[in-house]
Amino acid sequence: MENLNFRDNILRIGHYDIYKKGSASVKNLRILNTGNKYGCMNIRVSCYPEGMSKKEIREEFLEHRKMAAKDNKEYFDPYKFYIPSQDGKGKAVELTKDMVEAYEDGWDLDIPGDILIVTNKTPGVVAGYPVADCPVVIASDLKNGVTATAHCGVEMINNYLPIRTIEALQSMYNSKKEDIYVYIGAHAGKDWAYDKYPAFATEKFWEQTGAVKQVSDNDFKINMDNALLYQLNPEEYETFIINTDNTRLNPNYYSHSVYTNEGLKEKDGMHFEGAYYQKVKKL
Repeated sequence: MENLNFRDNILRIGHYDIYKKGSASVKNLRILNTGNKYGCMNIRVSCYPEGMSKKEIREEFLEHRKMAAKDNKEYFDPYKFYIPSQDGKGKAVELTKDMVEAYEDGWDLDIPGDILIVTNKTPGVVAGYPVADCPVVIASDLKNGVTATAHCGVEMINNYLPIRTIEALQSMYNSKKEDIYVYIGAHAGKDWAYDKYPAFATEKFWEQTGAVKQVSDNDFKINMDNALLYQLNPEEYETFIINTDNTRLNPNYYSHSVYTNEGLKEKDGMHFEGAYYQKVKKL
């Protein structure tokens, strides 16, 4: 799979329509992509005005989640956002009712693992990641009502986490390939540059697919799409979506690389990308 062009290898039917296709009934499954519309979706101190206390930051972050929930018809609970503490070992963890009920605010729950799985047994619960250039891979088994989410930054791509996300569904739920739908969230585009060969790219596929390409002596271009498609062949899955929004160039997203390299304060922050099974509202 060398010299891949993801635009020639995907079926792009819209950012949020991915799970509305196919034979399974998935009316209650949704992807959440906040962009920077509601402010920073994390509690990183540097993303908030100087002088704010940790308590004030947490309160502000909760308000951001509440705004997102209101804008999405309150189909998810703003207190029930969950992320794992990734360590690169590839462990997959399912969010259970007991875990969800352990704390009022899901952000307080420590979940060791790299892949977080949400099911239709916990409606209103959001599994995903705050990101600011890195793609989030979301793979759903439409038949069994389970969805795996994984933050797939370059180090995690090098560790084959994208394909491990698919394998987690297959091993834990006996998911069939024809029932798995794949989505890749907004991330940095082809203009992402390094001044030397990146230390994270130890696997051969980075060069083989053109995911790392040397332009000149001190200019290496990073193309995560090629690395992702090396592991996730869109021809093998029923529906395969790549959100082509470039977080570096799109004003609706934060970008850590732009902030650190160019000093643009407005790009300092994180948007949240994940999935949830929407709550069924009572009449």
